[in-house]
Amino acid sequence: MNKIEKFIHLNYEELIEDCFGQWIGFWYGDANFTLEETKEVFFQTLKKLLDDDLVVLFPPYTMFNTKISRWDKTKTTIKYGQTIWGLPNDKIIEYIKSVFPKDIKDENDLKLTNFWYSEDCPQIGWIDQETGKISG
Repeated sequence: MNKIEKFIHLNYEELIEDCFGQWIGFWYGDANFTLEETKEVFFQTLKKLLDDDLVVLFPPYTMFNTKISRWDKTKTTIKYGQTIWGLPNDKIIEYIKSVFPKDIKDENDLKLTNFWYSEDCPQIGWIDQETGKISG
């Protein structure tokens, strides 16, 4: 297990408690990680949350732009009573990596802040494990 995987394993439950109902954010990491390692923690953690069926993502608004052809904007599914993004989790992560700001300097970079509110960023929904309802 590499240091990123170990960090995620050791801090996963705390992350779920701290972030339920909101984006996991980019602050989640270790102060000793490089920016690239912090990005990888984010992507791997999001993938794990998706794989563990703790969160769902809704297609980003940009998917409804008719000029976009690379990503399947019609792939949705009904889950927990809501229409969610139906792409496989690895494809969702691939999409997010492709639109994630490339030249940010740190976790406080305005480009990163703008990304969370942009039409390129999918919306997250947390699945309440007791009720099955989505919140976020």
